[in-house]
Parts: sequence; C-alpha cells; structure tokens
Amino acid sequence: MDTDSSDDETHEHQPAVRIPLGHRPVVFALPGSRELASKVLFYLGWQEGLCTFKLFGNGEISSKVEETVTNHDVFVLATRDDLDSEMNFSLMQLMLFIGALKGESPYRLTVVVPCLDYARQDRRSSAGEGIAATLMLRCLKTAGADRFLTVDLHNEAEVGFAPGNTVLDELSARRYLASFIRENVEGFDAETAFVCATSGGGMGMTRRMATELGIGFMMVDRIRPKAGGKGDLKIMSSEREDAIKSVIVVDDMFDTCGSLAEVCKALQLFAPRARLYAVASHGFFSGNAASVVRELVQSCSLQWIVVTNSVNLTGPRQRFREVGMEDRLRVVDVSRLLAGAMMRIYLGASVNLPKFRDIGPQDEDPMLQGLTSPKLALERRHTEGSQVPPPLAI
Repeated sequence: MDTDSSDDETHEHQPAVRIPLGHRPVVFALPGSRELASKVLFYLGWQEGLCTFKLFGNGEISSKVEETVTNHDVFVLATRDDLDSEMNFSLMQLMLFIGALKGESPYRLTVVVPCLDYARQDRRSSAGEGIAATLMLRCLKTAGADRFLTVDLHNEAEVGFAPGNTVLDELSARRYLASFIRENVEGFDAETAFVCATSGGGMGMTRRMATELGIGFMMVDRIRPKAGGKGDLKIMSSEREDAIKSVIVVDDMFDTCGSLAEVCKALQLFAPRARLYAVASHGFFSGNAASVVRELVQSCSLQWIVVTNSVNLTGPRQRFREVGMEDRLRVVDVSRLLAGAMMRIYLGASVNLPKFRDIGPQDEDPMLQGLTSPKLALERRHTEGSQVPPPLAI
C-alpha cells in the first residue's frame, strides 16, 4: 500500500512553535531606586527591565515600558529619593508606570516599596482625618498592582490594609540591624548594654530587638503636668544608672530627629556615663535633622546613628557632610533580604515562615545559593564590573 509522505515533508519545513515554560521574572527600577536595584539584582541574577520616564513642560509625567512583559512575573522597585524628586511626585510616577505595565498583560505585578510612604497615617485620631496608608494602597491596586513587599511597617497591623485580592508582605530588618550592633557597639556586653524604646507605641519592636541581642530593656514615658502642657520624659528601667554603659535607642524611622533628641537628653540625665547609639529601619533626616544629630553627638555622647538603605540616602549623606557628621551616619544594606523575598515570591514559596525570617546577614540563603558565583556575575549584563555588595555597608 502506497503512503503519501507529502504531509510529513510539509510539517518538517514549518517553523516550530515556541511554548514558553513558566513566567520569566523581570525587575524594573524607578528613578532614585537604581542603586538598591543593582544590589538586589546581583543576588537574584535576573535581568533589569528597560523603561523610560519623561517630564513635560506643563508638569505631566510620561512613563513607557521599553520591552515586552506579557506573561512575565514583574517586580517594580521604588525607593524614596528626595534629591531625585518630591515624594508625592514619585508616587504619581509609580502609579503611572504600574498602569503602563498592566497594559502589557504581565502574569503578576509585585510592587517592592522597602519604606512604605504615609505609613504613619495609619489611624483616625480625630474626626475629619483620613487614613492615608489605606488610600495609597488602594490607588496602587487600582493602577494594577497585585502584590506589595515592604520592610518594617510603622504599625504591624497595616498588613491588613492591603486591598481586596492583593497581599502586603512585611519583612523585618531586625537581624541585620542586630548584627551591626554587635559588631559596632564598642565593648558590646550583654550585661551592661540596653535597648531603649522611644515611646510606648514602639515597645513591641524594641522588645524584639532586646530579645534578638539578649540584652536588657528600658523605655521612655512622658509624664504630663497637672495643668497640661508638654510634660517631661521619664526613663523606666529596672537597672541602676551606674550599671548601664551602652544604650541603643530603637525606633522604626528617623525623620526630623526631634523625638530622638528628647530621648537622648533624658538618657544623658539618667545615665550620664553611658554611650548612646541610635538605630532605625528607615531614615529620612528631613529639615535640620543633621544639625540635631550633631548637637546630640556633642552633648549626649551619641556615637553613631544607623538606618537601612530602604530609603535612598544620597541627600541625607550630603546634609550630614555639610555639618561634619558624615562619619556618624551608618547604613545597613538590606538588598539580600529583599532579594531572598523576591525569589520566594517568584517560586511560590512563603516569605513568612521562620526558616526565611531567621536568616541573618551572615547566614546562607538556600534560595540564593549559587547565584553570586564569580563566573555567573561576569555573565550578567546589568552587573558588569560590579563586585558582591557586603551585607553590611558602613
């Protein structure tokens, strides 16, 4: 029986259909976020997405995605940079860019905001006030965001602010900051070192830091006079002042440093021979914060102040340099923490399990092993000539 092979020959000459497997990850960095993005991408080994931003003469913003992201797992990294643009301008830029990405039909769109703006406006303390944190997340969700990733919220309850069908994951920089404290507090001794909460609201965060370091805990409370007024600060501690040699003031963020100045002055009166240190996850250092820190260094034995690079610190470094305090500002790099979480999101693993949250800067992350080898680093287009960023950049 004769067999007609014309159909087989026809199929052999037809081009093969490429069937994509999985959803290729791609990371976009907004202006002001490039420094942190380059460090995160080094640990991930992923490609940085191509995009452009323009500003028209009438003040309108234009954003454009310069490559296909259809069916891709897209991450957008947005950090605050006061030198690049005003904060509300950056938020509008982020929303417009998310809208541009969503129009290209990505598989998933995760917004990585290491420091969540408007996080301090998390409650209605009096009639007529709005809760800005919820509104901002709703706006980002309307623009097209599917998931949010951040570090150390002002209030842990804000994870519940995520709009419907979205998730807000909060990471903690506590282990990274604790490692820095152990290595950089002069003569660190668990018997004579204490952490101090700046207020009752920050007591939970400070207690967790005390547990991580295995040291004592104290807090500051405001005693108001009977006739009203601002009142005085009182140190609440179970230890005598002569047994305290080092005090680490812990807060979630430093802005104008007004509260830090009050706490340091109260600690100076309570334990005049103690060396003071200040630690927070986020550092804005707006206004005359650099001058306030200089005064604390000169009058209250403040040794240094440390924050993470969740906010672009080019502007604050410049202001500290102008007052001669550049060496007092220290920075802890959390790019590896963000990279580990982004890899887990991409692979469908949880970022809330203890086996991830317990990974410190000196511990190996099994999800990132093999991604920072010298051979692989040379093959990355976006990290040519770069070196492995240290977990702790001072």
